[in-house]
Amino acid sequence: MTEHLDIVDIHTHLWPADRGAGGARRVNFGLGDDILRQIVDPAALLDAFAAAGVSLAVVSTTVESLFGVEGPTDESTIAGVNDWLAGLVAAHPGRLAALGVVDPFSGEAAAREAERALGTLGLAGLVIDSSRHGRFLADPAVRPTLEVANRYRAPVFVHPINAPQADLLIAGAGKAGNSLGRGLMNGVAFLSLLESDILDAFPDINFVFATLGLGAIVQASRGGRYGREARDAGERPNIYFDTMGDDPAIVRILTSFFGVERVLAGTDWPILPALAQASLRDNLIRAGLDAHERQLVAGLNARRILGSRVPGQTGAA
Repeated sequence: MTEHLDIVDIHTHLWPADRGAGGARRVNFGLGDDILRQIVDPAALLDAFAAAGVSLAVVSTTVESLFGVEGPTDESTIAGVNDWLAGLVAAHPGRLAALGVVDPFSGEAAAREAERALGTLGLAGLVIDSSRHGRFLADPAVRPTLEVANRYRAPVFVHPINAPQADLLIAGAGKAGNSLGRGLMNGVAFLSLLESDILDAFPDINFVFATLGLGAIVQASRGGRYGREARDAGERPNIYFDTMGDDPAIVRILTSFFGVERVLAGTDWPILPALAQASLRDNLIRAGLDAHERQLVAGLNARRILGSRVPGQTGAA
């Protein structure tokens, strides 16, 4: 019998229609019109994932996608987006889950919206930007949001953003240079978490980072929670990385460093296509994962940290 994977894509995006191609409130990311058409079309995501055999898409809309990397954010806009995401989940139970968007660097205002997103709307977790206005996770303004997430035992996806010198990176290496810069910002956010007391202060949050930030493991491996002795002892904090695809070499690095229980299937859809059953299975085999480990990365890890926050799913985060 062919192995069937319960695929949960932890890293997918949908934006309100006015942010897409030709939208009145579009933020310029240099994305092609084809991607911008898909990213505002829930049907495109659902059709693509059904055809690929993906069980559940965890969607998000980031602060950066709404307001860019600079300038003020607007509470009412953020609240409206979270209402819209909750409506999508209600319309497609079991196929979509959503992460509520907040700007954690806005302090108590973000905490109020986090409470509403997780408590009133029942969203599956939160998505926050890696940085804003030069501040990262250890900034005191972020703590009220983390207090809410910890109380709800909700996962927090720390999403990459454009680096301050993105124009120079693009001039030097095109889109790949820009992606590397986004990885830098995500990696610094990851390191800021390790350099602070956040993991101890908020033990019930599972933090998720994108594989773009993987370069930070070079620094993380030099001691502390990810030093060689800690890794050899199997000690792992509540930090997860998504795969952003299914490249066997990348999956092998992720599972070796973070542990197979801390790696989540993800694509950044529609930047990357949906994970297909056959290719994901074959590439996880090539990464050296056994049958149980393949199921963990494909979906079981994600379902564990999402827990009962996904409609129709039971279990603790």
